[in-house]
Amino acid sequence: MMLASLKRRLVPTLLGIGMLVFLWGPFILGLAGVDLHGGFVGGLIYLALVSVALLFAVALGVREHWFLSIERQQITTAEKTAGDLAINRSQFVLESTTDSVLVLDRDWRIVYRNKRALALLRGRNLAIGVSLWDAFPEVVGGPFDEKYRWAMQHQTPIEFEEYLATMGKWFEVHAYPSPDAISLFFRDVTERTQIREQMTYLAHHDFLTGLDNRPRFRERLEQALATASTKAQVALLSLDLDEFKEVNDTWGHPFGDAVLKQMAERLRSCGRENDVVARMGGDEFAIIRIDLGSPDEAARLAQEIIDAVRAPYDVEGQSIQIGASIGIVISPKDGIDPDRLFTSADIALYCAKAARGRYRFFEPEMAERVKSRQALKADLGIALENSEFHLAFQPIFNMQAGHISSFEALLRWQHPKRGAVAPADFIPIAEETGLIVPIWEWVLSDACLEATNWPEDVGVAINLSAVQFRSASLPLRVASTLAKTGLKPERLVLEITESVLLQDSATNLAILHELRTLGVKIALDDFGTGYSSLGYLRQFPFHKIKIDRSFVKDISDSAEDQAIVEAVTKLGHTLGMMITAEGVETRQQLERIREMGCDEAQGYLLSRPVTADKVADQLESLSSDVSRTSLWRRVG
Repeated sequence: MMLASLKRRLVPTLLGIGMLVFLWGPFILGLAGVDLHGGFVGGLIYLALVSVALLFAVALGVREHWFLSIERQQITTAEKTAGDLAINRSQFVLESTTDSVLVLDRDWRIVYRNKRALALLRGRNLAIGVSLWDAFPEVVGGPFDEKYRWAMQHQTPIEFEEYLATMGKWFEVHAYPSPDAISLFFRDVTERTQIREQMTYLAHHDFLTGLDNRPRFRERLEQALATASTKAQVALLSLDLDEFKEVNDTWGHPFGDAVLKQMAERLRSCGRENDVVARMGGDEFAIIRIDLGSPDEAARLAQEIIDAVRAPYDVEGQSIQIGASIGIVISPKDGIDPDRLFTSADIALYCAKAARGRYRFFEPEMAERVKSRQALKADLGIALENSEFHLAFQPIFNMQAGHISSFEALLRWQHPKRGAVAPADFIPIAEETGLIVPIWEWVLSDACLEATNWPEDVGVAINLSAVQFRSASLPLRVASTLAKTGLKPERLVLEITESVLLQDSATNLAILHELRTLGVKIALDDFGTGYSSLGYLRQFPFHKIKIDRSFVKDISDSAEDQAIVEAVTKLGHTLGMMITAEGVETRQQLERIREMGCDEAQGYLLSRPVTADKVADQLESLSSDVSRTSLWRRVG
């Protein structure tokens, strides 16, 4: 640059000097006294000056040409060096980028690929000059092909994510077109995409069962309602598990989770492919049946689900059995608003749970019943504190000895506004809320205390709820109550239904053995109404079997009932157990059970339940010195 600048200053100066010599030489010589026109010497001098000027000009021209040649050579070298540097710099950038790079000409031939592209697309022919479509024939006509051609056609950059099935990878691609080429910058985003999909999945699904979660279920319900035709119906089934809390309390939550996973698979198998199944939380589930043909179809689906859920579950070698209750609403009959449908389904479910293991369709009047039940639940919470409970005692007669052998303590609730509330109405609520525990402890204490006023050979029977077995401290509480009241253990009879042992639980059986060790008697109540009564008789030595009233009701006319009662009686006696027949209301029933060998009888024919202050009268009129013959005469 300095040489070029110096030349720009010297060349004009030297040229100017040469022109002065050539043009003003004669004049200068004349001033010097030389006769240029007349003398030979003057002519020679002038000629010499002109020759010098010409030689000087030629030398100057040669020199200038030399300088220009050098400058052109330097510029060419500099330009080549700069070009090489630019190419090297571009290649360095493309090789050091975290992206894989392919550059294609207008004919889609590869003109450049960096090392990352070669490594990522290992196994593909990425040689210079190879067509992209030959290297990746499977993408021809697919999303990659369409997007690249669109970018070239519109000369517009494009970016996208696409899955290449043959490589099992997701690619993020940025394509930059030019009139003569297209540059592809891409990277493997498979892991990122999988994480994003997993997060999306977890946001829409229950982590334990894989079913839809509540938000996703609501979204799909809204979609089903919005897209349903005017003639099509949509059924919403709300499901709640029965006895599942006992599973968690007895075996632990990991055990319960295993049951829920199996149950979820059963729900999937019950539905059609386009049915929506969701876990709403805990042991609550919901199902959407789209394009419902009729309400009968919803009923069949509900019963299929109930039967599937009821089948035993095998978890770690343990056989577990639970049930399900289902509430059903149908749109548009019961409305099209999702919130209203959810509410209606919950109301129907609430009514279904009162019967356990059933399904119920929503009916408008259910709402009022549920409202009343909720109010009853609130009142039940303060009934014990307000001393609204009392006990009634129904005698159980020993037909062989001809006297009262025990009284069954029955809980009664006298509501201050509602009056007498039936046990069938409030006992399920007490079990549902857990209030049955403090209520039962009051029953146990009060009944044992009352029994201490009776003759020593008269016992008291108390019903045990399945809820009581959630705590292993049950035997300790019984022992404590016996000690406080002074009642002898052999005078206390604890009656359990088969639902207590429904889980086939070793823990429950252990508790029963502890109670028996205390000296307390154990009776199996409502025998024959459960799922595997005979199996229970093999597992635990009951003192007494109480035959359910449903077998006594028609015993005079039904040969089947007679056969059942007779078989149970013989079996019980073989196992050393007493047999009590419940629900005796006619003399014919009493005669039949006596002929079949039943040991005890209980029912309205013999006596209705009486209050505690009437027990003494019952004992005096029906037990004291009453012979077996006089007993038959009385009830006849």
